[in-house]
Amino acid sequence: MNPLNAPRRISFDLATIVSVARKRWWVVPITMLVGAGLMFFQESDLQTEPRYYTLTRTYEALNEMAPLALVDLNPALFEPIPSETSQLAVLRSQKYLDKALTNIKGDLDIRVDKSETRFALTTEGDISEARRFSFSPATNASFTFTCTEQDEVNCASAIENYLQLLITLRAESIKTGLSRSLELVDQLLNQSAKITESQRDRLTLQKIALQESVELASGEMQLIAEDKYFGGEQITTVGRKTYLFGLLVGLIIGCLILLQLVISDNVIRDSKKLVSLVGFPKFLGNIDKKRNPNSIQHIATAIRGATTITGTTTLRVLPVDSHANNEVFVGELAGVLGCKATLINSVADISAAELSPNLDSPILIFVNQHKTKISDLELAWTLAEKSGNTVVGAVLVSN
Repeated sequence: MNPLNAPRRISFDLATIVSVARKRWWVVPITMLVGAGLMFFQESDLQTEPRYYTLTRTYEALNEMAPLALVDLNPALFEPIPSETSQLAVLRSQKYLDKALTNIKGDLDIRVDKSETRFALTTEGDISEARRFSFSPATNASFTFTCTEQDEVNCASAIENYLQLLITLRAESIKTGLSRSLELVDQLLNQSAKITESQRDRLTLQKIALQESVELASGEMQLIAEDKYFGGEQITTVGRKTYLFGLLVGLIIGCLILLQLVISDNVIRDSKKLVSLVGFPKFLGNIDKKRNPNSIQHIATAIRGATTITGTTTLRVLPVDSHANNEVFVGELAGVLGCKATLINSVADISAAELSPNLDSPILIFVNQHKTKISDLELAWTLAEKSGNTVVGAVLVSN
């Protein structure tokens, strides 16, 4: 009776799982990459036309007249010429716009805005307890440059050019305003008959302070904020959580595919699988020269226990699949058993003459580990048994 006809149950032994995983491990990373790729294409085309890039920078003007308070001069009384409001009008003129865009290639739109001036009411007291009220700016003025273009190419350079024009304009306006006050101080000092000595000393000190302020005026601006915005149709950066979700889904799908491969695995990968197919009495052992150099002796012992071997016996070895070392193993078996052993063709190439019934020539089936399919073993066993020959059993040959 063919032992392979017995019903078989699905096996989940560790050896099979490890063997399938070692040979099909690439399924999992591929499914993970596919999952991440699908997440990217799903999330990357969410914006609408037109595409554009906007760069915004805000600069704060330094109050270069504040040090005048050290010589009893009220900085709030000094006004740059032109004033900050007029400076904005000058900057927005076509002349200054053309200067800012000199050597800038490509289409872009740039504009400059100034923050609203806020004033604070301050009071001062003198010896007679009289009160003087004055309005002074509560905060320094800030200028905002906004540039828009299709791609991030020229906006940074255009804003930098515009900023240098503003710095130059502010420096000149501060110097002009202070120079007007300096002229007034000179005129007062020339009226020697109308001022006291103490007033002269005070005016002289203030004159020196004004002269130094004119020399030090730089129009310096301090960057306080920068913002970039990409709008329109473009590939956006997919969030890390989205990628992780795609990888997780791919991992789950990959593991399910591996599980399916384990369940549907039709290859004999270990002796446990072969025993479950042919039964323990028909399993004669495993030829594995690497792990067990003496395995041929063990197989020969099992063959003697399964059938009678005499000097006239010719052992026919039927390989389910071809193997490079089959002839070597057959020769070693013949030497140990003391009989003749021949290697016939594999199942795919075997002829009817090679399976002629002969009671003195039993058949031994070689099963190649990780190569022989269950269906091929069934065919080989059926051919050997139906031909009227004695099937000694099956031997697992390790690669």
